[in-house]
Amino acid sequence: MDEERILSMSALEAAHLIRSFREKNPSLSIAEIVGTVRAVRADFYPHDFEAGVAVEGKIPPAASMPAEVFFTCAIDAIVEEWRPLWARLAPAGRSHVLQAIGVNGAQCLRAAGLLGTGARATDWWDALAAAYRGERDARLLAQGREGERLSLAYETERLRQEGIAREPVWVAIDDNTVGYDILSYALHGENEVSRLIEVKTTQADPPRMVLSRNEWKTAEQFGTAFQFHLWSLPAGLLTVMSVDEIRAHIPTDNGRGAWESVEIKFDRDRLPVTG
Repeated sequence: MDEERILSMSALEAAHLIRSFREKNPSLSIAEIVGTVRAVRADFYPHDFEAGVAVEGKIPPAASMPAEVFFTCAIDAIVEEWRPLWARLAPAGRSHVLQAIGVNGAQCLRAAGLLGTGARATDWWDALAAAYRGERDARLLAQGREGERLSLAYETERLRQEGIAREPVWVAIDDNTVGYDILSYALHGENEVSRLIEVKTTQADPPRMVLSRNEWKTAEQFGTAFQFHLWSLPAGLLTVMSVDEIRAHIPTDNGRGAWESVEIKFDRDRLPVTG
């Protein structure tokens, strides 16, 4: 069923009426309950009872609940069952959710008492944000791993083409704290030298990457032996950058302030795409 239809006061009020009649008449079927509700009062008739049945069936049986609590349980059930896009914005703050949820959804949140600043409302928002923050972190980890696999394949082919009889090492899979993701190799004159690679991925346009202070510290430490791989997904476009190319985008500490991470936004037209 359409998400916008489910998350509407017409559906939630229908669900509340069905639950109220069910508690008083537990022997009646859903069809009988809906028919009774519609017959009792004409102003109940316009409610979306089909959507109400779908919502009410997702809410566990409980003692009689105030309307606000019931509506909150209904919204929780909708989030759990339909995984709407607006819920994923909760880690960014309530205003981002309200911009995405639409008028009907905002009415439902208001009716559930979730747009105030009391403890009940703020606790609900914090719980929603925590749930989706974990999901977002998992998605970012999966995206990062995809980039690392792409870099591993890229380096394997590059080493073969350059005649280096070695295989790149996926360091980050065993230790994610060393400041780089892949240990590879390169020719320096007649010698083979190590090449340390920090892999970044982005789905943004224009491309961007977030660099931690520890990652930059490691990059500076190894200098010309260090490279950045930036993969633009899902297209699979690679940009290889040196430490010197990134240096111009690194902030400096001032006064008592010390930077911990920096987001670097690139101009798509000026990125040297490698493959």
